[in-house]
Amino acid sequence: MDSLSNFFSHLDKLYAEGRHDEIEDFLRHTLSKHRICCGSHDTVFIAALNELGTYYRGIGHYDESATAFEEAGHDILSYGQKDTLDYATNRINLAGTLRLQKKYDQALSLYRESLNIYQRLEGKQSYHYAATLNNIALVYIDIAHYDKALTMAKKSLGIIQKFPEDLEEQAISHINCSTAYYHLDQKAAAIEEAQEALNLYAKISKKGIHYSNALNLQAVLAMDAGEYQLAYETFLKSANYIKTFLGKNEDYNKAMTNANTAAAAMEHKKSKKSHLPSTAKAPDREKTPGFGLTLCNDYYEEIGKPALQSQFTDVWDRIAIGLVGEGSDCLGFDDELSRDHDWGPSFCMWLTNEDYATFGQALQKAYLALPHEFRGYQRQETQSGKGRVGVWRISDFYRHFIGLSKAPETLSEWIRIPESFLAKATNGHVFTDPLGKFSTIRQILLAFYPEDVRIKKIAYYACQMAQSGQYNYKRSLDRRNPTTAACARYEFIKAAIAMVYLLNKKYMPFYKWAHHGLQYLPTLSDMYGKITTLITTTDTAIAIALIEEICDDIRKEWQHQDLAVGTDSFLLSYTPKLISHIQNDGLRQLPAWQLY
Repeated sequence: MDSLSNFFSHLDKLYAEGRHDEIEDFLRHTLSKHRICCGSHDTVFIAALNELGTYYRGIGHYDESATAFEEAGHDILSYGQKDTLDYATNRINLAGTLRLQKKYDQALSLYRESLNIYQRLEGKQSYHYAATLNNIALVYIDIAHYDKALTMAKKSLGIIQKFPEDLEEQAISHINCSTAYYHLDQKAAAIEEAQEALNLYAKISKKGIHYSNALNLQAVLAMDAGEYQLAYETFLKSANYIKTFLGKNEDYNKAMTNANTAAAAMEHKKSKKSHLPSTAKAPDREKTPGFGLTLCNDYYEEIGKPALQSQFTDVWDRIAIGLVGEGSDCLGFDDELSRDHDWGPSFCMWLTNEDYATFGQALQKAYLALPHEFRGYQRQETQSGKGRVGVWRISDFYRHFIGLSKAPETLSEWIRIPESFLAKATNGHVFTDPLGKFSTIRQILLAFYPEDVRIKKIAYYACQMAQSGQYNYKRSLDRRNPTTAACARYEFIKAAIAMVYLLNKKYMPFYKWAHHGLQYLPTLSDMYGKITTLITTTDTAIAIALIEEICDDIRKEWQHQDLAVGTDSFLLSYTPKLISHIQNDGLRQLPAWQLY
C-alpha cells in the first residue's frame, strides 16, 4: 500500500467481506512497512495506527486500543501539529476507548480538549463540534447523568441539522436523546426519538456501525411494550449487523443474549396463553432470567421515585439510587429459582455521612412504607438478607463489601480485596447519581485492579493451574487415588475460571455464578463449554486433554496481551516472565505462588 486511498480501500474491503481475522495482520504489516520506509511521520502510518486502535476497541481489547491511539497522538505532536483536525480526531478516538474502560474523567477531558480545537479551527457550528457533543452525551449516559446527556445530544442535533447531508450523525443525536429520555422515564419521547433515528437510517444506503445502536434501542423499547417477537427479531438484526462490521465482539454477545431473553419471554407468553381458557387473559409477568434488575428499576421509576421525591424534594439531587450488591439479581443471573428468597421489587439509596445524619433515618422510614408488592411480585426477604436494600451510607456500603470506606489507594489495599467482593461492589446498575460521590468510587473500582496487581494474580493462578491440573491430577490418577485426583481437578477449574476473568479485566463473582458468567465474557468465552465438559466428563483421558487445551488457550491469550511468549505447554515456566512486568519492587520480589 503506497497511498492513503489504497490503504483505506483495502481495509474497507476486508471489513466488507467479513475477513476480520486478516485485519490485524494487515494493519501491523502496514505499520511495519511505513515506519521503516517512510520515517516516523507518514500519513499512512498515522492512519494505520488509528485504525489499529479502532480495530482493537471493536474486539474489546481496550488496552491495546489505547496504546495505539496514544502512539498516534505522540507522533502527531512530535511534528508540532497539536492545533489540527488530525490531533483532535485522535483525542476523540482515545477518549472513546477510555470511555469503554470506564475512565470517564479522562474521556471527558479529552473530548473537551477536542471541542476547544474544533472551536478554534471551525467554530461552534461545525460537524466535528456536533459529533463531539454526541460523544460527550455517551459518557453522561454511562455515568447516569441523563439530564446532561440530553442537553448535549439536543445541542448536537441543533448544529448537525444544518448539514442535511450528514444524516447518520443526526441519527446518532436522536439515539442519544432517546436513550436519555428512556432513563428519565419519558417513554413516549424515547419512542419518538428512536423512530426518528430509524427513519433517518432508512434514507442512508451505506450505514455505519451506529445503526446497530438504533436497532438495539428499538428492541429495548419493544421489550418494554411486551412486543417480544419484534424485540427478538431486532436484537438478532443488531447482532448480525455488529458481526458483519466487527465480528463476534462483546456488543455482539450482548445483543445475542438479549435476543435469547426476548425469545424466552416470547415462548413463555405463548405457553401461558395455551394453558388458559380462551376467555382468560394471560397475566403480564416476566419469567425470563435476569428479570430482577429490570423489575427493580421499574419499581423505582413507577413507585419509589414519585413517592420519595415528593417527600424529599430539597435533597433529592443528593441521593444516589440503584441496585448493587449481593444477590443473583444484581448480576443479572437470577431465574425463577432465585425468587424464593431475597428477591423482588426494591432498590438501594446511598448518602454521604452528613446527609445520612440529617435525613437518612427519615428516608429509610419512607422507603419501608413503600408498597412491598409490584406487578404481582413481593419482596421475599430472609433474616440473613436484611439490609441489602434501602438506605446506606456510601462509606458503609463500600466498607461492607471491600473493607474500605473509599476506593483503595495502595497496591497492598487492592491485592487484599478478593475478586468476588469487588464484583459485589460493582455489579448491578446505578439508576441515578446526581451528586456523583457513589459513582466516583464505583468507577475507580470498575477500572479494575492496577496492572501490577492483575499480573501478580495471573502469575498466582498460573502456579495453581500448573500444580493442580498439569502436575498433580495425572500423578493422582497414576497412584490410583481418585479422591485426590477429583480435588486436583476441582482446584484447576477454580484457578482456570479466575484466570479467564483476570484476562478479561472483570471481577469474578461468587463461586455459585463464576462459571455461569464465563459465557458472557468477550475474551475466551468458549471456556464456558470446555470447563463444563471438564467438570462432567468421567473419561480421565478427555479430562487430561482438556486441561492441556485450556492451558494452551491461556498461553495464547498471554501472548496476545504481550504478557508472556513461548511454546512450552507448562504454565509454571512462564511465571518469571509474567512477574517481570510488575513495576513495584515489593510485589515483584514475592514468590509467584504468594499474593502478599
